[in-house]
Amino acid sequence: MGITMNILSKAGTITPEQDKTNISLDFNVPEGVKRLKVEYSYSPKEICDRSTANALIVSAMKKYDIGFANPEAFLPVKNLITPSFDECGEYRGACHRQANRQTIIISDSDSTPGIINRPLKAGNWDIVLNIHFVGCSVDYSIEIYGEVE
Repeated sequence: MGITMNILSKAGTITPEQDKTNISLDFNVPEGVKRLKVEYSYSPKEICDRSTANALIVSAMKKYDIGFANPEAFLPVKNLITPSFDECGEYRGACHRQANRQTIIISDSDSTPGIINRPLKAGNWDIVLNIHFVGCSVDYSIEIYGEVE
């Protein structure tokens, strides 16, 4: 490819109050962009405070009526936030993976698994952060680059 342009730079914090929700961030893909490269990360991956982790495990065991078990057997407790993409109002794909650092490619022929291969449409796109579980405050960062020929 030829020229690379920064399309979106976003950082923020997700709190436990936002657990089991989605955050949609819109961005514009200009005409002529043939490929997107998304650098996505969040931290921390694991809840390091053992007492917080144990309390979360005990709460989940009560919620789901799981008989007594040693909470320590379920450690570590991991945050999980995964990205999905909508292209001009149409679903383009998702990267529901455990990794808290990902490079995602969106293109006509060599997209990251989970993303549909087809030419990119210019216009309004969304990256949706699917917050599967957040047990502590989590910082995230997204950089989206567009490549043109």
